[in-house]
Amino acid sequence: MDDYIYDAFISYSHRDIEWAKWLQRKLEAFPLPADLTDNGKKHLKVFRDQTDLSGTEVNLALNKELASSRDLILICSPKSASSAWVNNEALYYIEGGKKDRIIPFIVEGEPESDDPEIECYPPALRADPGYHFLGANIHELGKNKAFLKVMAALLDVRFNRLVDREKQRRHRNISLIAAVSAVIIAFSSALIYRNHIISKQNEVFSYDIYGAALLSITQKDMPEPEDVEFLKISAEAGNTDAMVYLADCYLKGLGTGKDEEAAFMWYLKGAEAGDIVCMTGTANCYLNGWGTEADLEKSFYWDMKAAEAGSPEAISNVAICYEGGLGTEKNETEALSWYERSAQSGYELGMYNLARCYMSGIGTDPDPEQALVWMKKLAESGNSYGMYNLGLMYQNGLGTETDLEQAYLWYLKAALVGDGDGMRRVANCIEENNGTENAALIWYRLALENGSEEAAEDIRRLEG
Repeated sequence: MDDYIYDAFISYSHRDIEWAKWLQRKLEAFPLPADLTDNGKKHLKVFRDQTDLSGTEVNLALNKELASSRDLILICSPKSASSAWVNNEALYYIEGGKKDRIIPFIVEGEPESDDPEIECYPPALRADPGYHFLGANIHELGKNKAFLKVMAALLDVRFNRLVDREKQRRHRNISLIAAVSAVIIAFSSALIYRNHIISKQNEVFSYDIYGAALLSITQKDMPEPEDVEFLKISAEAGNTDAMVYLADCYLKGLGTGKDEEAAFMWYLKGAEAGDIVCMTGTANCYLNGWGTEADLEKSFYWDMKAAEAGSPEAISNVAICYEGGLGTEKNETEALSWYERSAQSGYELGMYNLARCYMSGIGTDPDPEQALVWMKKLAESGNSYGMYNLGLMYQNGLGTETDLEQAYLWYLKAALVGDGDGMRRVANCIEENNGTENAALIWYRLALENGSEEAAEDIRRLEG
């Protein structure tokens, strides 16, 4: 594949969010055939906008993600056909000469239809009647074969070739499972005895030793199979901390085989026992369909339980649900209220979304000045995305007077913590001589902020 940061950018209406999440999971989990890639890559890297944002600064930020993506996958439905964001993202590729890298994934409606009620292509894909985009339609192929058709387009291979390979892979997996089953049966009796011994040992652990054992496991980059056994026995004894770590192991395949159903079971047990982290984990399982049927109402229920117990992440999730009507009735006023709670707790995503609400008038009248206040708080917390967006706001006069020196300062701060977009903006400012007249003064201020007391005298000298 070409030298891009992302292999694909998924564009979609946020009313089709479940399809977008499903497709992203499938794409990133698909093992890339070694003979079909020339860079040794084992999995795809996919970007999916998760914010449903609007505003100048966000449009600029998303454009750089589009430019960093080789292919554009459009989740096509009548809802996305009427989305200005989806249409703009398609136009970005078409105007950039990458029309052939657009891959429609049709989940509802019909393409190029005479009936606007069922048309699923955005206007950008219908502008040239002589050009027909080759998409994947789940109603014609089924969702799994439609997914393989998208994968074939991403890998630039024939669809039938990839289908045949997948059939062969599944056949090998079935044979392997049959061979391994016999080994598992022989191993089971010894494992049961060993678990009994570990359980007895676990009963006599002091709290300090037990806590240290759990801490030791969680600090490992990759837990061992015996660690997972320890967690399982401890979880079965009712320890909710062990339930959290065990569920994570099953969800991510750490120290054990990946098992989403087992992960969901342990998250739910911990949630029902009152553990806040498990409540959030349960909500995520219901949201994404991990180990259970996707159920937005149940996801919202557990996020609300965790939010009421004080989880900053869950507070932010509740706000997102109210804003998008996910699992509950859409209520932008409630969304704003929960975003405020999340932001006040110092949760970075809460700060960002609160700034977005004030900028776009979600749940309140547009208030760019308040948007600037919260974007600045986010930037001052050390968040590079906040620094970059604050620079954009100063550069474009959003919520404040245009201040190119402040824009340059915040781009520079973002660059210094490794933000590539910040680095590019710094270069732009230097090239255009914007905000760089007192570059030495800016560096002295940064030095003072980072502990150089001598810089204070330099600042006074330059400021006269």
